[in-house]
This record gives sequence, structure tokens and C-alpha cells, in this order.
Amino acid sequence: MFRLFQYLTLQVEPTAACNLDCKICMRRNLGRPNTSLSLDNFKKILDSGNFRYVGLHGWGEPLLNQQLFEMIEYAETSGVGTNLTTNGTLVRENMNGIFGSGLREIAFGVYDKDLLSQCSPQIDELIREKKRRRSKRPKTYLDITIYQENLGQILDLVELAPELQIDAVILHRLFNVYKVDAAIKYILDEEEDELFAEIRRLAKTLKLEVYIPPKHSYPCRIVKRSIFVTAEGEVTPCCFLPEFHLDNALESRVREIMHSKAYADFVKNMKTHPICSRCQW
Repeated sequence: MFRLFQYLTLQVEPTAACNLDCKICMRRNLGRPNTSLSLDNFKKILDSGNFRYVGLHGWGEPLLNQQLFEMIEYAETSGVGTNLTTNGTLVRENMNGIFGSGLREIAFGVYDKDLLSQCSPQIDELIREKKRRRSKRPKTYLDITIYQENLGQILDLVELAPELQIDAVILHRLFNVYKVDAAIKYILDEEEDELFAEIRRLAKTLKLEVYIPPKHSYPCRIVKRSIFVTAEGEVTPCCFLPEFHLDNALESRVREIMHSKAYADFVKNMKTHPICSRCQW
């Protein structure tokens, strides 16, 4: 088994509220209240482990949390790098916070060209503002989910990244295990192999930084590298397990939870877990 506690990334859900209802998002099936994490609770969570990096994302739109940029500023001044994943539709009204907080990275989650077209004017404004300020931050990413329905759009989305002057592209597989929507399907293994080969060739031509997911394995790379805390403070090994709670970070330190027998048992038995055993992410 891999060595525990070589974790560098804390994933925190700033809010469970969202301004969109994306068809590939399992948020619609969770039935959770639109809880938002407070700044004080964020500080408590961040300070309860030895983290070098915090990803601000979850099953809501982080920019809806009014204290988000105070969280980012607190993390950065504490020596913890920050990443924000957003649907990109609220960037314009949060421009000052994005640049003023010291945010290190921002990823725009997209899954088709229609969604990208909705947020691309705001991405363009962010890029122009970044140039105007002569700032290296935040580094920008397109975060693209791959599934059967959008397979024919993936190369187009990758090609659009340099046109938008995006710094890099992150690709990841669909997660469609938890309360499955049968209408949304994974691509086949051979389709994935062909797609990734084409993307590598395209990235080389475009001189574009692209992150392609490795083959799924156990213990999975997400659990090896991170721990997820919901807006309610619930600690779970993975953001795709929002109802599998090990403990609450507002009551126990995250580091202690990661040392617990419950956590070790989860890692040991991941291959037979009802969700993890079917995950391809």
C-alpha cells in the first residue's frame, strides 16, 4: 500500500450552491442544501493539516461564496498555493478579487462548445486584464470532461485554448457512477486511446501544455494526492464520494482523520468499495 500522509493537496468545497444545472454534474442528484463554507471554518480546516496546495472546487460554483477571496488570500499568505475551478460565468464581476487575492491558478470547467461560448467573453476579459496588470497570476486552464456525447468536440475544444490564450488544458474522464444517469455514457477504451494520441500530436503542434489522465488504478491517484472537505466540513477521501464521510473537519483535525482506522480501511478496501470499484476517473 502507498505511504499515507504524503498528501499535498487539500480540496475544499466553498459552496454547494450553483448558478448552472449542467447535465453531467451529479449535484442535481445529491439533494443537499446550498451550504457555503465560512472564512473561519476554512481557516480551521486549512490549519488542521500540513498542506502545500488547496483546490477550491466541489459541487457548487465557488464564486458564489462571498468570502472566497479572503480564503484565497489567507491560504496564499500562509504559503499554500491556490487553485480555483469555476464554470466561468461569474468571472467579470469578480475580476478584482481574482487578481487582488493572489490566486495562483484558475480552471474553467467545460464539457462542450456551447458552454465554452457562454464564458469565453469573460475568459477573454480576464486574459486582457492579466496582461494589463503585467501579472503572471493566475495561470489559466481549460478543464475538459470527456464522455461519449462530446467525443467529437474534444479536439476542437483543445484547439480553442491557444486562441483564447489559455495557458494549459486539463483532460479528465466522466464520473458517472454515483446515482448514474444512464443517458450519459463513457467513451470506449479504444476511443480513448485514439483520442489521447491525437491530442498529444495536436498539443505538440500547438506547443500547448496538456494534462492527460493516466489509466485508472488502485489506490487511485486522487486518494494518493488529496483529501476532500465539503462545505459542511465533512471529510471524504474523494470529491466523488460526497456522502461517504470519515469525520467532520470542524470537530476533528484533518491530519488526525487521515491517520484514522476508518481512513486506512477505506484505502485497503477501495477495490471493493461500491463506488470506487466502478470508477474510471
